[in-house]
Amino acid sequence: MYTPAAIEVLMNRIGFGKDDGLSVNVLTEHKTGTSGRIFSSFHKLVTLMNLYETVEEINVSEKDFNEFLRQMKHDAVKSSLVAVLNQNCLYLDDFDYSDTIVLKSDLLEEVVGYTLAIMAIEQMVSTNRKNDKQRNASLSYQKLKMELEGITDEKGFVRARGINKKLRDAIKRSQCVMFPNKPTIHNANIW
Repeated sequence: MYTPAAIEVLMNRIGFGKDDGLSVNVLTEHKTGTSGRIFSSFHKLVTLMNLYETVEEINVSEKDFNEFLRQMKHDAVKSSLVAVLNQNCLYLDDFDYSDTIVLKSDLLEEVVGYTLAIMAIEQMVSTNRKNDKQRNASLSYQKLKMELEGITDEKGFVRARGINKKLRDAIKRSQCVMFPNKPTIHNANIW
């Protein structure tokens, strides 16, 4: 269990960066984060321009685009918290993890960043919108899929880690800190 205030803290940690060239104004809360990081540090395709170009509605209003960004950040945070907390076998339903979330927000930032990067690339792959100008997000499906899954050779060795692997690693690191394994001693009876 966690409070909306804890979710809001995570939502405000990372921003989308500059909105150069957009025909709508993006709220400052979406451009800058309290940590100083931006989502494009998790993947270069996660820019405001690419997201604007893949929104279903052409010439989306300023209000609607800002709401789209807010919802995207909210969904990424909720998905991250479910992956790190709720899906861990040590998670307790009746315990409030809000203070831990706020205290360890820098650790959870990695999970949120990679989660949103995956969401953005999936948005680029699945959009039905056609644009007149060529843009980075118009990469082929195979290239975007490779960005998500990485590259393995014919023997199954990883040659390039995809974002999905980076996300799994970030979740694992977060879970190890938030739910440390207590040492157990396995000993046979000696009498």
